Amino acid sequence: MTQKALRFGFLPLTDAAIPIVAHEMGFAAEEGVPLELSRETSWANIRDRMAVGHFDAAHLLAPMPIAAALQLMPLSSSIIVPMALGTGGNAVTVSSALWTEMEAIPLSTARETGVALRHVVRRRALAGKPKLTFGIVHPFSAHNYDLCYWLAECGIDPRHNVSIAVVPPPLMPEAMQAGHLDGYCVGEPWNTVAVARGMGVIATSKIEIWKDSPEKVLGVRESWADAHTDELQALLRALDRSARWCANPGNAMALASM
Repeated sequence: MTQKALRFGFLPLTDAAIPIVAHEMGFAAEEGVPLELSRETSWANIRDRMAVGHFDAAHLLAPMPIAAALQLMPLSSSIIVPMALGTGGNAVTVSSALWTEMEAIPLSTARETGVALRHVVRRRALAGKPKLTFGIVHPFSAHNYDLCYWLAECGIDPRHNVSIAVVPPPLMPEAMQAGHLDGYCVGEPWNTVAVARGMGVIATSKIEIWKDSPEKVLGVRESWADAHTDELQALLRALDRSARWCANPGNAMALASM
């Protein structure tokens, strides 16, 4: 089996832990598929770099390979998904100012929080104020579907009552702090970052919207997989070892440091 490094793209999110640990702990190298990790700033970057052959595999949003197969994205390419990397990890964070407006109503469940938000949206519309703007990470993302489903279920039409903007995950806290976003749906750690900075509140989590739903997956270029079946099997063994290591509570502090 070749020892040539496999080029692997990822975004700095908690659910990138499995490929990161596979590299850092040497699991991938031991299986004969050393990883060359590339930290990217947006899902669009990963999409495009996979399409042009810069990456053989990547940490991907679960809906992206489906959108690629349907030719719904620029530079769509054929991607297979042999493994899930994370489920149910998103949350919706709102700015501290918006949360203060919402607190007029008791907030304990996802629906109650959404109803409180609906009242804010209606008051703003009656006052002639601009629509609230919420950030998502990509049009073809569980984040988009989670946010829109939650809003619609609570009586807010995501197509007309609010504005939705695509923002790379690492830039979401800064975008909210700068006043460009009133809230966003993203994976960790970017919800906790807003809370830690005292600028946001986690309004609801994905576990309250769609428990254990698909979130991130391992995406592999089909052409690479067809030509490297042994390497793909070795990669899956390495990632399985990594996932088991990550799931061990005794490794939590080491994982967080990593």
